[in-house]
Amino acid sequence: MPRIDITATREAARALGVGGDALDGASDDVAVAGLAGPLAGSLTAATLADLQAVGRQRLVDAGRELATLEEGMVTLADHTAEATGER
Repeated sequence: MPRIDITATREAARALGVGGDALDGASDDVAVAGLAGPLAGSLTAATLADLQAVGRQRLVDAGRELATLEEGMVTLADHTAEATGER
């Protein structure tokens, strides 16, 4: 049976959760079209708006993936603690 450092696993899971939260908050800051003032109203601006939406979605997805990884690591630590009698 592999050895699991329960405390380190939980700490790493918390850090992943913080990272996921930061990505979720960063998705609100993606404003590619707003950064391109000279392009406002142009055909290029519409393309940038599409890219902005994709950028936001990718950040949200990455945040969800980190949250899933965090949950799995917490479960691993909890099950290891239960199996070994540690807490």
